[in-house]
Amino acid sequence: MKPKAQKITVIIVFLLVIIFGIGQFFGRIPISGNNATDQNTVVTPTPTPTQIVAFIPQPASSTPVIKGSCWTSSIAAPYRTDAWRCTVGNSIQDPCFAISGSTSTLLCGMDPANPAATSSFVLSLVKPLPVTSSSIPEIPGNWAWLVKLQDGTVCSPFTGTLPFAADQEVAEYGCAPKVPGGPAWDIFGDLNASSSVWTAKIGMLSASTSTFPPPIVTSSVVSVMSVWQ
Repeated sequence: MKPKAQKITVIIVFLLVIIFGIGQFFGRIPISGNNATDQNTVVTPTPTPTQIVAFIPQPASSTPVIKGSCWTSSIAAPYRTDAWRCTVGNSIQDPCFAISGSTSTLLCGMDPANPAATSSFVLSLVKPLPVTSSSIPEIPGNWAWLVKLQDGTVCSPFTGTLPFAADQEVAEYGCAPKVPGGPAWDIFGDLNASSSVWTAKIGMLSASTSTFPPPIVTSSVVSVMSVWQ
């Protein structure tokens, strides 16, 4: 091989070695924002849009039947003309929903947030439903007679005297503890339906009797999983 050709071959080999080395070096450098290589990246899951359920009362054939009566429209579900406030013995049931196709039966005690619940029953009227105004107030988009928060906590509207805090915030919903003896939260104010993921301000009133009305001792804004209207 001629000296000039040998010199060109050596230069080409040298350049290939350099290029290969640079490729190996940069191949080991993690690229910022690449989840496959950046082990410190924390991905926050996007909350699922709130499910809005138009409840339809459909009792099963095995649902127990209890006699009772209703005396006024529902307080818990005021925007439904088929919802009533009823009595069974000395207990109040609200809401009870008229069953389609029947003028003498309603469905009460429903818990659609818990498919395994056995609390529902058919109310067999001992007297006709009262005559009420067929008109209802303007229906807001953010109402619900049952609310399920993202952590599974279930809340329902207060139908009596509403608790209120020292700063005059009013509790609209009471929430059942997820475990016996656990914290019982309240939802203060209206549900926020300004986006596809509804939110609620939950809080807990102070148990101290030294101040009335009591202050809210802790609060936070949480996402809402489902609402039933």
